[in-house]
Order: sequence, then C-alpha cells, then structure tokens
Amino acid sequence: MKFIQHFYLLAIGMCITLQSCKETPPYINFVKANVASDTSYVALPAPTPEIKNVLIEEFTGVQCPNCPAAQLEARTIADNNPGRINLITVHPLGKLDPLTRPFDPAKGDDYKSKYDFRTLAGAQIFEMVGISNSLPIGNINRKLFTTETSSNIDYQKWSAKVLEELNISTPVNISVSANNSGDSINIELTLKYTEAVTDSHYITLAVVESEITDVQEGRDMNNKTIFDEKYVHKHVLRAIVTDYFGDLLKAKLEPGRIFNKKYTYLRDISWVKTNLEVVAFIHLNTVKKNVIHSKETHVK
Repeated sequence: MKFIQHFYLLAIGMCITLQSCKETPPYINFVKANVASDTSYVALPAPTPEIKNVLIEEFTGVQCPNCPAAQLEARTIADNNPGRINLITVHPLGKLDPLTRPFDPAKGDDYKSKYDFRTLAGAQIFEMVGISNSLPIGNINRKLFTTETSSNIDYQKWSAKVLEELNISTPVNISVSANNSGDSINIELTLKYTEAVTDSHYITLAVVESEITDVQEGRDMNNKTIFDEKYVHKHVLRAIVTDYFGDLLKAKLEPGRIFNKKYTYLRDISWVKTNLEVVAFIHLNTVKKNVIHSKETHVK
C-alpha cells in the first residue's frame, strides 16, 4: 500500500508538469543531491552536549485564510526563543490543492500568484507525518504528544508543546554550513554523538527560502477575508536535499561518534540565493518520527 501511495504522489507531480504552458508548475527536482564526501569515525573524549533546538514544521497554503495567523504564531515562538527554533513552512502538493495552489485567473481567481510554492517533497512529508483534512496545521519535532491523536496539531497548541521540547536533552551535536557555488548549494554537515543511542537515526536536509513577496489570502481584524498582494512568505520549503524520509546514519551511535558529510545540490534558478537557508535535523523513522535535534544556517 505504501508503494501505491508514493506512486500516486509521483503521478500527481508529473501530471502537473504536463499541464498548460500558461501555468508555471510547482518545483519538482527528481535528482537527489550528490554526496561529495561521507566519513565516520570515533574521537574521544565525547564533546559536551548542546542544548536541544525545536523544529516547527508548518503546513500551509496561499488560499488558506487562517494560515497567516499560524505563520505569525510560529514566528512569535521563534522570536521568543532566539536561536532555539527552526521553521519549515510546507505547501503540500495534492489533497489540499484548493488551499495550496497558486491563484490563477484562468481558474476563476481574482488574483494571480507569481510563484507556486507546492512541492512533491512537501506532499511526501505531509503523508509521512500525518495528513490533515484542513489547514493550517503543524507539528513540533514531529512528535506525537500523549494528549494528542496526531503529530500535526492546531497552531494554538504549539507554544506549550515547544516549551516541553526545549527542556529535553539531545544526544547529538549538529554543525552545518552552506554556500552558493555557481548554480549549486554546497552543504557541509558534522554530527557528534555525546552518548550511546540504540535507535536508528536519520538526517534530513531542507532548503527553505524567505522574503518572497506574493499574494496570500487572510483575514482582517473583523474576520473578513482579504487578499494581501504584498505578503512576505518566509521559511518556504523549496527542496529536500536528502531522501524525504531522511538518510540513515550507517554506523554505531556511540559516545564520540562523528559523521562528516558534504552535499552538492543543484539550485533552481528562480530561487533568490541570498534568501536561502538550510535546515538540518536528526530524527527517527519508525512509527515514531521524533526530531532529536535541529540546526539551521544561512546559505552564504
């Protein structure tokens, strides 16, 4: 069944790319990043543990009038916890297209979007973490909290869950840097384990873009629907550099274990390279998808 679901998502992406030339399709890159270097070794003594950061993964859409409120909440949480919160804003392709597709007068809309923020990777992640029937929705470290029935929860609950996660330790330190080189993004990642771990860990790298001005449906102070053509979109998921479900760390996770990885990823020419960031996070990939730790870096 899982293969059928993934094939269906792939078919959605390919069908969209074959639509009318008048419509710019969502960005889909079927080529995985080139892993330029991948080494692992043990160096003792193990380093001092870092404090844990929290990933907020928000699912949103440009035709979702309640979504700007959720985006504001995520940014407020980040502002209140400087350096501790990493944001990824996902516009999933597929089931919720009525909320996520760009505005298009050819489809009866009064406005026209300049960009299509939907991605196939976003649809795959939405399916993996837990598809919702409505937006906005989001998760805190992809964790299923004991009081919830899904990892994806209403944005009014995010702040309390973030506080819970900020007090949890992490067994791995993350260092990540990225720079533009021609049409590519070069990413260098170092993981250092401070204690033994028995679970399998995966690394995911996401490219996000901010400061994108385009139309967004929203609500005014009287709860009336409005359309903001100067809305500034931030932390928009552009691509997943690794597999969307992460790349397995293939070595014993013990104190002093170090992974050094280098990736080269072909950047889409429409992205403004000075507005890009890379978010790196370690996570589980079983029934539980919990994020263990995360870091972000500006692409220089």
